[in-house]
Amino acid sequence: MKKNIENTVGPFVHSVYFWLKNPNNHESTNAFEKAIRKLIRTNPQATFNHFGKAAEVEERAVVDNSFTYFYMMIFSDLDKQNAYQIDPTHELFIKEAAHLWESVIVYDSISENT
Repeated sequence: MKKNIENTVGPFVHSVYFWLKNPNNHESTNAFEKAIRKLIRTNPQATFNHFGKAAEVEERAVVDNSFTYFYMMIFSDLDKQNAYQIDPTHELFIKEAAHLWESVIVYDSISENT
């Protein structure tokens, strides 16, 4: 019997992909990692965080691993995500790290039952 694991961590998923200007520069990557780890430690809205780099998986046509870093937050609802957008911890992260990235793409998803 298959266990139902749908939405085990929360109904609102905020996925952020970062492409750094200088991804091979140790100083740039350290500054970015320091800023985002501070956000993870201090932000009160998220119920779950995942921070990582592109995985070195087998090359396939459907895989895009061109990004430098990936950050995912789970929120209990849309209101928490909206509060996050104007939270001082988020604003400080942007202030400290925006000069390091070339591009950012955000994908937000909310479950139908929310």
